[in-house]
Amino acid sequence: MKKILILGAGLWQVPYLRKAKEMGLYVCATDWSESPEGIDYVDVFRCISVRDKEQSLAFAIENNIDAVFTNSDVAVPTAAYIAEILHLPCYSQKQAEIATNKYQMRNFIKSIGLHVPEYYLCHSRMELLEKFRMLNKKAIVKPIDNCGSRGVYIIENEHVLFEVAQDVFENSFSGEILLEEFMIGNESSVEVLVENKTPMILGWCRKNKSPEPYRVDLQLDYFPDASNVENQQVEEMVKTLVDGLQLENGIMHIEFMWTSDGIKIIEFALRGCGSNVITHLMPTLRGLDIMQFLLNKSLGNDTSIQLTKNLFGTLKFIIPHEGVIKSVSGIEKILNIVGLIDFYTDLKEGYQVDTIKNGRLRPGYFIVNGNSKEDVVKKISQVEELLQIEYV
Repeated sequence: MKKILILGAGLWQVPYLRKAKEMGLYVCATDWSESPEGIDYVDVFRCISVRDKEQSLAFAIENNIDAVFTNSDVAVPTAAYIAEILHLPCYSQKQAEIATNKYQMRNFIKSIGLHVPEYYLCHSRMELLEKFRMLNKKAIVKPIDNCGSRGVYIIENEHVLFEVAQDVFENSFSGEILLEEFMIGNESSVEVLVENKTPMILGWCRKNKSPEPYRVDLQLDYFPDASNVENQQVEEMVKTLVDGLQLENGIMHIEFMWTSDGIKIIEFALRGCGSNVITHLMPTLRGLDIMQFLLNKSLGNDTSIQLTKNLFGTLKFIIPHEGVIKSVSGIEKILNIVGLIDFYTDLKEGYQVDTIKNGRLRPGYFIVNGNSKEDVVKKISQVEELLQIEYV
């Protein structure tokens, strides 16, 4: 029986743990929590931070693993480290470093001829202020090495900068911050599988974002009705990025902005889109078991990409008003909607809804698919009409 180490056993890793068990693999896993949500799908578990390379490596050697995998940004460098030392299929440590350090990422993207916003690296509040004055325009600040919109803010003036600076630095593992121009345009992201250095686009979405000063995704629409020109631009960007990174196999999630100057890349990751887009939505839209493909690649198995569908789909987050929840109803009816792929919410009696400052604070989401844009919009309306939230 082949052994796989999956770094991370929390809620968003559960589908991968479950799939690994379905594939007959012996599953080893680590997580910072002593009792993560995915522990029931693990044969051997140890409480280790996914950022701890040496302890993770020791655990991997102890269990004589055949593969290492993660779909967590913060665990990507650890996976690459283990794979390189144990000679397992994976991205390289250099690729992992570029994909998880937003400053190095922007330097790399520029070096291969693609476009990014104007940006500066900052190590202190005073340097942040200095660079903001140099930029002399609306900006975004973000930690160089975190995810889920933690510590990401839109900055219009120095007063706002000083208000958020502490939170930004507290969310940076390295203490380094990226200051970049605020881009005007429409945001999108694209999901890409790579096999033998050849990229295959699963789909790309148009996004609806939260009001300023935060930058949180509210809705992702994967509608395969874009123009040929738009599709060609996305394809060219993806190919240039995959070729430049020299990625042989795996998956990429690329976020970008449509601007008056063309496509500018916000960032990319060596993992799939979270919130069950890759695990739940994309398989139904494209007819491919993506998790099985990725786990097989981590094992070094030969696979092939065959996309058999091209449906429409949406991920929408549940964003209630601020306040204390009195009751939530309608969920049973929602679960019976044809075309509902997934539904989840933390909302219940006594739940305190605060300002949604980052992705982790969104209290729920739902995923639907359909044969057309109109079909999907109708299902979204059904969910929202049935979900009844009362406040204290």
